[in-house]
This record gives sequence, C-alpha cells and structure tokens, in this order.
Amino acid sequence: MGSCVAKQGLSPGVKKLVVDIFKEIDTDGSKSIDIHETLKFWHDNFAKINTRAIFEAVDIDKNEKIDEKEWIAFWTKVKKSGHSENDIKDELLNLRNRGSWVQFKGIRSMNSKKLD
Repeated sequence: MGSCVAKQGLSPGVKKLVVDIFKEIDTDGSKSIDIHETLKFWHDNFAKINTRAIFEAVDIDKNEKIDEKEWIAFWTKVKKSGHSENDIKDELLNLRNRGSWVQFKGIRSMNSKKLD
C-alpha cells in the first residue's frame, strides 16, 4: 500500500484543483482522459501538439488513457521536483484557460518510475 503523495504531497487545495481540472478534461465522466477528450479540450489551440505532450508526460502505462491516479501522481512529481504550489496552480489555471501544456523542468516523463 505505497503512497507517492506522503512526503511533499500536494496540499488539499492544490489537489482539489488538480482533480477539478482532470474532471473538466474528462468530459464523458469515465474517470480517464483519452485522446479525443484532449483534442476536444484544446480544440484549435495546438490540440495535437498539446495532446502528444500531455500523454508523453502523464500516461504512465502508455494505454492512451490518463486516469486520475496518473494525473495526481504527475502533479505530485512536479512538486517533488522543486516546483512551488503557486507554479502548479498557475499551470493548472493556464490549462483551464486552454493554454499550452508546459514541459516542466526536471520532469521528462512519468515512464521513468512505475507506480503500484
């Protein structure tokens, strides 16, 4: 029963925002984000580039779906890599406004470490 949120985990407020943004992208409520949803989410704002980038960064098991656990694990890893919660909030709000996906410094992809 390992938890990757234990040390330096996200504060409740930031975690809520992380989950809220996830739900905004997960338009069919399936508890996972697929490529069609990200293309729809970004629409005309470099949708294909942003979709490729988000799946490279967050889709741990490469099943072309991002579940809530992968999404929260990604943002937790961003914080653990030294980014502040303010940076994370800014990026989440940028996403909410259909801004481009940002490649965080020190975060290549989630594939370097498998989660249980």
